[in-house]
Amino acid sequence: MIGGRDVIIPTRRGPDALDLAVRAVCRLWPDAVMEDAITGEGFRRYRDISFAGRSEILAFRDPHSAAAWDKLGADPSLDGTLIHLLLSDAGLTVAIDASPPPEVTSFVEGLGQSLRQDLFASTATRKAA
Repeated sequence: MIGGRDVIIPTRRGPDALDLAVRAVCRLWPDAVMEDAITGEGFRRYRDISFAGRSEILAFRDPHSAAAWDKLGADPSLDGTLIHLLLSDAGLTVAIDASPPPEVTSFVEGLGQSLRQDLFASTATRKAA
């Protein structure tokens, strides 16, 4: 991810936002490999991840991409094969390439729409006049 960009999605969902983002990545990339960016712990299946206390997940497109990132680092040949998810109190940051492939752009837009719904949803009920 050379010259990447960060997309900040405001949300108050906390770990649920990270969970939702990882599930969405798994739909985008069925062979995705996940890694806790802080501890280095790797995950091949969504169900293996506990989101409690996690704040950063690296999502690689597939095992080959994960191995290539380990070997080459931020090499231009790997554009479009990594999505970095960072959770903060203010929201979820999605770090992607400066010019991501269309499917990654669509992924980020859809994820943003899903997480923003919380900001505008209301649980208030109408009272009779």
